[in-house]
Amino acid sequence: MRHKSTLTFPPLQRRPLARRLLKPLSIAASTALIGTGLYYSHEPSRHFICALERCGRAGLVGVRVAINYKIMLSKSYQDEEERERAESACHLKSANLVLTALKKSGGIYIKLGQHASAMVYLLPEEWTSTMAVLQDQCPPTPYQEIEELFQTDLGVNLEDLFSEFDPEPIGVASLAQVHRARLRENGNEVAVKMQHPFLDEFCRIDINTVSFIFKTIKSVFPEFGFEWLSEEMNESLPQELNFEFEANNANKVRENFKDLMKKKKTALVIPEIVWAKRRILCMEFICGQRIDNLEYMEAHGIDSNRVSVELTRIFSEMIYNHGFVHCDPHPGNVLIRPLKNPRFGSGVNFEVVLLDHGLYRSLDDQLRTDYAHLWTSLIRGNEDDIQKYSLRVGGTSAHRLFASVMTGRAWDTVQTQDLSSERSNGEMEKISAGALDMLVDIAGLLSNMPRIVLLLLKTNDLLRSVDETLRTDQDYSMTYVVMGRYCAKAVWDDIRSTLVSRIRHYGFKLHLAKDLIHAWYEFESLEIMLWLYMVKNLWTDRIKHFKSRSVMSGKRYQQP
Repeated sequence: MRHKSTLTFPPLQRRPLARRLLKPLSIAASTALIGTGLYYSHEPSRHFICALERCGRAGLVGVRVAINYKIMLSKSYQDEEERERAESACHLKSANLVLTALKKSGGIYIKLGQHASAMVYLLPEEWTSTMAVLQDQCPPTPYQEIEELFQTDLGVNLEDLFSEFDPEPIGVASLAQVHRARLRENGNEVAVKMQHPFLDEFCRIDINTVSFIFKTIKSVFPEFGFEWLSEEMNESLPQELNFEFEANNANKVRENFKDLMKKKKTALVIPEIVWAKRRILCMEFICGQRIDNLEYMEAHGIDSNRVSVELTRIFSEMIYNHGFVHCDPHPGNVLIRPLKNPRFGSGVNFEVVLLDHGLYRSLDDQLRTDYAHLWTSLIRGNEDDIQKYSLRVGGTSAHRLFASVMTGRAWDTVQTQDLSSERSNGEMEKISAGALDMLVDIAGLLSNMPRIVLLLLKTNDLLRSVDETLRTDQDYSMTYVVMGRYCAKAVWDDIRSTLVSRIRHYGFKLHLAKDLIHAWYEFESLEIMLWLYMVKNLWTDRIKHFKSRSVMSGKRYQQP
């Protein structure tokens, strides 16, 4: 169901409008893009020509997409159904134009398309499904350029460092690719991650081109609220393109989980870093499969629902305890490795291997605890607290809209404290229609939000998508039980430390003691509620399983 617009537009012929728009838009885009190229290009003419070509390609596609939408919006339609068909065709045509340009340019343009494909609650389905192919279709860097990269950056040949080096990459992403190799000095098997060399040449001009295009769209469509995407890329990419940052992040998160790893209370594994340079990273090789490979898990006797619980536990530990968060947990960055012997007492027969530590964010204590408060209020369905902490976390008074963006659920579901229920087709249609209906509102909401909160939302969306893939039993209660307990503990620790500090400062006061008891009661009541929720769903699942087995047994007895 698409949003039904009440707007009507006067009829306008396609060709005259295209002619009127094409010339001024082309002149404006070309002038600005050529200026950008001249300003940022100080290399020989080859570099300038290539840079100009990339800018021109991006600018031309932007003009063509703008014309597509201007033409579509300028027409009048006999009925709503005809308008919806025209709108869908325009979305699809424009998305394919952009996809072709992104593939040709590669690098950060691929990354931009990957971001777009994940924005399922913001962009039309024609756009997100078209961009989805970019998640697994990144072109590799030729082997000869890899050899040149080692000579340029390290002053050595590949053969000097590795006794074996597989020329075929085991993984290719938008910014880098990974090869399997064996160290010459000790024979250890390693994974070698290398940045695509052309990024160094064109990264800065590509970033500025993307920024210019977004600003131009904003000037043509004032309601466009996605310029924060280019701002986030401006901040994140320089760090992601320096693998020394990635090595530091990997070491820090390993240190954060050190005690849990030592006590075998987490399934998390972080590959050991061997050495790191700006564009080349050498790390421990770990064999495993993507976390969304359900056939692999089934073949190794791994319960995907248990994997979902462990992944939730890992990221809840990061967010609510450490305040240091991996912000790109898409399935290609998370592997599952089987364990021959399950860990004592846990029953976990797998490890969760976390890769690609280039994009992390640190949460200060205030944001960390406010975010925990927000989630506990969402789990409880407490609208007053949702309103309070939506303002503190996201800086927005549109708390119902923010709650739906946070949870991926309709407001009615949030209000009835039923986040762990399976999303029905009716709810999905309602969310989809609402997203189209309030696209401008959502874009405005996100454009005014702190960028660190946007990354938390992105991380949350990626985890929810993985969770839905892993949850074969369609029971999401354990996800919310695990996360809810971490949130409740973070909230209790925050309130307790504040009240204890006040008691120490002012001495024993009855109202402070009452506040402390009330906070303890709130914490314990949420713990009990989550536990009962888990027990209820556990017994419901067992009853379903028993009935299913009874039906199967009855069918076998009825067979002649």
